[in-house]
Amino acid sequence: MTSKTITAFFDRYEDASEAVRRLEAAGVSHRDISLIASNEGDRYSSHASRTFDATNHHDDDVSDGAGTGATVGTLAGGGAGLLAGLGMLAIPGLGPVVAAGWLVSTLVGAGAGAAIGGLTGSLVDAGVDENDAHAYAEGIRRGGALVTVRASDTEVDRIVDILDDEGTVDFDERETTWRSEGWTGASATATGANGLKDRASSTARGTNEVIPVAEEELHVGKREVNRGRVRLHSRVIERPVQEQVTLREERVAVERRPASGATQAGAFAGDPFQERTIEVEERGEEAVVSKEARVVEEVVVRKQADQRTETISDTVRKTEVDVEDERGNTVSRTGTTGKPSDRTR
Repeated sequence: MTSKTITAFFDRYEDASEAVRRLEAAGVSHRDISLIASNEGDRYSSHASRTFDATNHHDDDVSDGAGTGATVGTLAGGGAGLLAGLGMLAIPGLGPVVAAGWLVSTLVGAGAGAAIGGLTGSLVDAGVDENDAHAYAEGIRRGGALVTVRASDTEVDRIVDILDDEGTVDFDERETTWRSEGWTGASATATGANGLKDRASSTARGTNEVIPVAEEELHVGKREVNRGRVRLHSRVIERPVQEQVTLREERVAVERRPASGATQAGAFAGDPFQERTIEVEERGEEAVVSKEARVVEEVVVRKQADQRTETISDTVRKTEVDVEDERGNTVSRTGTTGKPSDRTR
């Protein structure tokens, strides 16, 4: 059972139609989706497959909000998706639009479309705030597009996430811009039977002109920034060195020579045929290299923090309103530090 109406406004039909595709891809029934977009200059007529007029309505499917209706299945495009049922419709005071979905049933027929109240009344009847409904009608008149979805309480968050994507307009900000240009909301979109502003009715109710009074506050915070870095990298290099060392070497020399008389009389005076073995060993020295590592220096890196106080100078703006009361020739000035609250749609 549907109990919520979710709206999303777009500057272009293409963005709105893409949002509709995302909704249908997520399993949202096209019977619960509606799309209305400005068709000024027939710029989107190529997307429409029909023209809605008085011959399309059926009195047994009338909406309480606007007084006329059309077969929802036909307007939604049957089983082919919402955009397959897109059609063209002219609403005096609102201009030409392309539209599809359940909201279209309140705009098609002899009695609807005679006033912007057809769209505004339908939105209000669906649960949209009246001021918001007038603002949406103004947005469409200015060339925008509106996607409206009927959803149960359990589906609201999911649908909002789908719609809250690229192309969605911050409508509160947009409405503030229009007001700064002179648009006054509901009183600006109220129309008579001829599609023009009902000046007498507007005068009788009184028109509120609003000047927002705002004041800026200066907030100074802190953030860390990179001031550069110091990097230490150790590496090993080699350099050639030389040292001198004296080494001793022994040599064994074997010599043959003629026997002398002294030899005959001495060592070999005995039996010259006696077997003998003489062994002489040569010895020598060689260089032995060893290395010893020793620390000769230390490189230390440390970080220290200092605190400093910096004075930030800037300007803030404040709205001041001078009120001249010619009845008593008094002048008053007012300002505020309050912040406007955000409106939740």
